[in-house]
This record gives sequence, structure tokens and C-alpha cells, in this order.
Amino acid sequence: MNKILLNLLLILSTQFSLAQEIDKEIIDFFSDEKNQNYVNNSGYYFIDIPLEKSYQNRLSGTINIKDTSYIDFKMIDVNFDINDYRYYLLANKKVILVLKSLNHIIKEMDLND
Repeated sequence: MNKILLNLLLILSTQFSLAQEIDKEIIDFFSDEKNQNYVNNSGYYFIDIPLEKSYQNRLSGTINIKDTSYIDFKMIDVNFDINDYRYYLLANKKVILVLKSLNHIIKEMDLND
């Protein structure tokens, strides 16, 4: 029983440590103004809501944005992910906001330098 508990604690502490590293990586990325500007201009795109495909299980949430011509991600409640795209339904516009993964954004930025 003690071995099981010890293994469980080890697994949980490893997951917690990895989560902290990922959070720090995201925070470090966004602390650079150049990165923020790139994300605000090119770190996302919009898609129409799929009519024939289930999309609800992929959504990270529903948000409202009045002006979609420029988005300041410090002003809206969305979260970027290191490896995965995130999808948010824009209820007032009937479209989906797609946030690129940070790894994808970093590759794009490297190509543009």
C-alpha cells in the first residue's frame, strides 16, 4: 500500500512540475513585447462554424469580441497552449476563433526573421 501511495505521489508531483514548466514557458513567451505583437496580429485566425461536423467537444470556451480586426490577447480571457491549437466560439459573430499553438507561432516567427 505504501508503494502505491509513493508511486501516486511521484506521478502527481511530476505532472505538477511539468505543468509549472509549461506555464512558465508561456509566461516567458508573452513577456516579450515582440512576441505579444506577433500573436496579436498573426497568432490566430477565424473559421466558420462547421455545419456537418461536431465541434463542441473541441471548444475551450465561448467569448464575445466586438472588434475582430485587431485582438489584444491581454484583454480577453483565452489561453494559448504550447503544442495544441485552441478553439473559442465567438457567440456574437457565429464564427470560431482558432488560436495557434505557441510552437507553431514560434516556427512562423523564426521563418519571418
